[in-house]
Amino acid sequence: MPTPLPISTEFWPIKMRAAVVSGLAAMVWPNRHRRVNFTNPLNGRRWLSLLASDPRHGIRFHPNLSLDRRELGFSFRSNALGLRGPAAPDAPQVLLGTSFAMGLSVDNGENWYEQILESGQWFNAAMPVGPLNQIRLLEDVYTGSGDALLYLYHPNLWKTAQGYLAADREGRDIFSIMRWKADHASTLKLIPRWLAKEGAKATSGLSHYARIDGEPWFFNAAYCHLELDQNKALFDTVAGHLDQLFTRFKKVVVLRVPIKEELAADCGFSPRLTLLAQGYDRFWDAFRVRLAPHVEAHALPCSAFGFSDFLPYDTHWSARGNATFCRLAAPLLRGAGLTGIIERD
Repeated sequence: MPTPLPISTEFWPIKMRAAVVSGLAAMVWPNRHRRVNFTNPLNGRRWLSLLASDPRHGIRFHPNLSLDRRELGFSFRSNALGLRGPAAPDAPQVLLGTSFAMGLSVDNGENWYEQILESGQWFNAAMPVGPLNQIRLLEDVYTGSGDALLYLYHPNLWKTAQGYLAADREGRDIFSIMRWKADHASTLKLIPRWLAKEGAKATSGLSHYARIDGEPWFFNAAYCHLELDQNKALFDTVAGHLDQLFTRFKKVVVLRVPIKEELAADCGFSPRLTLLAQGYDRFWDAFRVRLAPHVEAHALPCSAFGFSDFLPYDTHWSARGNATFCRLAAPLLRGAGLTGIIERD
């Protein structure tokens, strides 16, 4: 299994002003390795322009998109349903989760599900929306037998659901709730505000910059941060929706995937990152204890991933990370009795 890459002991916060300037410069003018960075409004606008709000499903992609690498930094396709992967709503098994499950930030063919899930056996219904939206999506489009569900648990689940629940409650779409803008004029207005916020976050330690193998990396110590004891009502609501979702299937396998901030926390990059990772663990532990008997849950260890399995300025896996996940997940899925898992070398 891969191990974390060597880390320089020269962290950018030692010279804070230089760190902020260098880090932000890399975010604003990314080279080909850092091109994928949706916190940058210029890149975020391109991503948001692919999406359409939906009153029941939250968001879906515009259908039948086919983009080359010049648009997003990676090639991208959507199907006739405005989802990812083959449009197979009659498949016996379903994949759900947020963007790690959906597949993002690497070229077509490099997403993990394209490498280990057999076409025709799986319906990729994953989108970065809440479980309530996913329940409705299945009600509206899924016609399969519901033999099994693979649910990729990502720590952004709870924060993502919070936004869509607010949209439901207020009768507004998610673009309005999150103040997302995809037009050029609004994007240009956002840039000074974004730069100021990132500068403040870097000074406070919420945005952490480090050099790994000579390359600058960005870690967000505020990424989808929630305190469980302060958000118990949210947890109960979203966990209840997950319970409803899981009852639709005869067998459910949940795989928790680590993110690079958790790797950075394990390496002692900053106390704020450590607190963030501990908060993720509290939500996971509370989630696991309420699972029904037909739900099997596994947490993939951070130690099985290296920094090169992620992208320097994005939260998602690199092509190597997708391959790492395949090596780890395939035997677990077969061992759980799921079918349609492609044998890998």
